Amino acid sequence: MKLLVIALASCLFLFSCEAVVETTQTMRQIDCPADIASRAFDFAEQYRDAETEYAWGGQDALRVIRVDCSGLVVRCYGYAVENSAYCLLFDDASSSDFYAKYARLVDLPELRRGDLIFMGEPEVDSVTHIALFERVDAGEIYFIDATQKDTNGDGINDINGVTARHYAADDVRIRAFGILQVGTTWN
Repeated sequence: MKLLVIALASCLFLFSCEAVVETTQTMRQIDCPADIASRAFDFAEQYRDAETEYAWGGQDALRVIRVDCSGLVVRCYGYAVENSAYCLLFDDASSSDFYAKYARLVDLPELRRGDLIFMGEPEVDSVTHIALFERVDAGEIYFIDATQKDTNGDGINDINGVTARHYAADDVRIRAFGILQVGTTWN
């Protein structure tokens, strides 16, 4: 009986030490690697192709498909970091949270596919919208986002959901560009 107690105590000690070692690793905050950002953009294309509906505050999984702009970014990056050495620094975030807390602001030439575009309406100084960057072509910035808009003033939202769109590079609605910050325990 004494041997059994010693054996159990030894096992408990070994397992508890292993758990302590795992929890003392330091999380580092780094720029999201380009391949993860590109994977996030691939997921945004899946949302677009699934005719996702816009829903303010929405962050539904791909199968339910109602999402808002920040929910799209949260989900796409969440899917992109699965089974990788990286993790998100948040469970949920608004477009202004991404801008203020979870991105490193960069200039347009530094953007990679899947990086972030921060936007706002001309009459508002703050960031109120976020999109995933695709490319720059002939002075136009191409992106995927989730929104609901009546663009022609007829009272009907002709944009409703996840779509691929573009604005002129000098459009006043574009406020900034960023690379998402992610966590890693890799050295």
